[in-house]
Amino acid sequence: MKRTFLLAAMVAAVVCAGTDASAQKKAKKSQLVLDGTVVNVNPLARTSPVEEKLKAKNTPGIEYAPTKTVYLYPKGQGVDQGIVENGVAVTQGPLVSNGLEGAEVAGGWGFVSNVTDSARIDIFLPEKPNGQMVIACPGGGYAGLSTWNEGSYVAKWLNDRNVACAVLKYRLPNGHREVPLQDVQNAFRYCRHHSEDWGIKQIGVMGFSAGGHLASTAETMYVDSTTRPDFAVLLYPVILMDENATHKGSVDNLLGGEASWTDREDKPFGQWYNGLNEYDGLKRMYTTYRDVTPTTPPTFIGVSTYDKTVPVVSSVKFYQALVRNKVPAELHIYPKGGHGWGFTDLSIGLDPKVCKDNLGSCRPEFSAALERWLGQQLESVNGKKELPKVAREQFTCKPDKVVYLYPEGQNVDKGIEGITLGPGESNGCTKSEELTKDMNLKFTGDSARFELYLAKNPNGKMVIICPGGAYWFTAYVHEGQYAAEWLNSQGISAAVLKYRLPYGHWNVPLNDVQNVFRYCRHYAPEWGVKQIGVMGFSAGGHLAATASTQYIDAETRPDFSILVYPVISSEPGVGHEGSFNNLIGTEKGWYNRKGKDFESWDTGKKKFEALKERYSLDKQVSADTPKTFIIFSSNDYGVPPENEVRYFNALVKNGVPCEMHAFPGGGHGYGFRNAKYCNDPIQEYRNDFLSAMARFLKEL
Repeated sequence: MKRTFLLAAMVAAVVCAGTDASAQKKAKKSQLVLDGTVVNVNPLARTSPVEEKLKAKNTPGIEYAPTKTVYLYPKGQGVDQGIVENGVAVTQGPLVSNGLEGAEVAGGWGFVSNVTDSARIDIFLPEKPNGQMVIACPGGGYAGLSTWNEGSYVAKWLNDRNVACAVLKYRLPNGHREVPLQDVQNAFRYCRHHSEDWGIKQIGVMGFSAGGHLASTAETMYVDSTTRPDFAVLLYPVILMDENATHKGSVDNLLGGEASWTDREDKPFGQWYNGLNEYDGLKRMYTTYRDVTPTTPPTFIGVSTYDKTVPVVSSVKFYQALVRNKVPAELHIYPKGGHGWGFTDLSIGLDPKVCKDNLGSCRPEFSAALERWLGQQLESVNGKKELPKVAREQFTCKPDKVVYLYPEGQNVDKGIEGITLGPGESNGCTKSEELTKDMNLKFTGDSARFELYLAKNPNGKMVIICPGGAYWFTAYVHEGQYAAEWLNSQGISAAVLKYRLPYGHWNVPLNDVQNVFRYCRHYAPEWGVKQIGVMGFSAGGHLAATASTQYIDAETRPDFSILVYPVISSEPGVGHEGSFNNLIGTEKGWYNRKGKDFESWDTGKKKFEALKERYSLDKQVSADTPKTFIIFSSNDYGVPPENEVRYFNALVKNGVPCEMHAFPGGGHGYGFRNAKYCNDPIQEYRNDFLSAMARFLKEL
């Protein structure tokens, strides 16, 4: 499709069916023909746009011109009229003015400020539209707009994938909070009106930083089905307005400076007091995670762990609200990028010599995940695509060695001579180990062992794998052997631990995993291993996190940790009750008074509470906890996402390098199931799962 760069001084892609008499007196109207449409242009209704000035700044970038530019308020903010076409009001008026005057100001790198009457949408239509459109809201602290890496570059990326885009250059609020939301809702009204002409079936919103806050208001404060986004993408968004971890500049620019609300000056007491209450109420209302409901549209969130401008807790709280309301949600918290990385993407033509992509090696993951997620949203109108069928194979990966941890059994306090320690205590299990029809191991006691899988082309890393099973069994195949096979393909050696099941003897599993660390550290030079980490699933994730927070010394401390849908908290309604019952015993058992004197009963109660605290691992994180990778599903109702969120928050609080990824589907227990061998509950997310983990391991 041939594109024309429309200079805003001469173009307004708006049809004005009628003219206001008073406006005619104020300014003589001129006409021009645009795409065969006669457009009335009021030269006083808007200031000159800044696209030419931006180019004159000589900052490196790419030109990507819109198909057309549409002004939201052709007669300016002072007239209560929006876009009128063929006598029909397509959009609403400006509601209120933002009170700013003068021309737009062009800064470097596409930054624009002082947007007033010139509020507009740049529409970018792809040559082969796939039926989807995104309204992009650039960030800038509600003081300006980053129109390149959060605007036209977004459009380029989307158009390359056949997705239409409308970049919204919204009025800056200047304390007039209604203004940006009215603009984005009018953008939706205009695009819905023309959706059939453009071949559009679905329109969503995407926002960055303060634009992410605007996008979050669009998806929570919509007026009707026309203004409700079909989906939302929030990238490093401002969410909090009334909590410490906010971006104060965005709050002040949206709601007005705090002093304007709180200073007493010459105000009567009642006016001043009411103002304080109103300000507090507005901050709460615009803290948008509180506005999430079950009707909030599906949402994708991307952010960096150590964003010093807008703390990651903003995104996490919005994600938690989505999960609580059972809104489909995907979350990616990357270990690098900081703030403002947007679509500074070399793949769309930016010169790497003059433009650094702060998202770095995470960029391909982000791009692939967002492209896949957008495609999944389109399936809601086009029908779900069938996943590729994979021919089934027999799993043939065999261990190089099987090592028993307690050759003389767990009733003899002896480990592997000169290498490991003894069992510490017995788990009390006298039954023979049993392999269930589901390929799970039960009643592991004296037979505690690990399978050793040495990589053929080792890269110096090794992972000790702890399968899950609620501390009642170990799912050693899809959460053990399959994981070892994949790790070997990455040049990483693995040890699959078949640990003793605790049966209320809480020290037993930790003792086993620490003995595996001792053994592997002993042989590490022989195997060419320099780093040894731990990976755990579900209750095995709890064990891995225990190993990462309750190690004894450098020998037993993991060098890194990978937690896959881990059990973390013992809190009722959050933790997995069965796992804790099997690990430390039941509350009923500890609290039962029968046959106990008061002192022993009271001591037992206190011990039980202390054990729950000790094994709520978010409370055990310290600055020495190893670097951590967390991955899970938002619809995990067995081990709720609150487990992972609490652990992640504790890691961030203690300055531990970490990242976290959550997929909308998959539930619980998928492990490393491979479509080659069995049904894979996360087949549609598996590539994202593996690419993120591979990058994490590679960069250790």
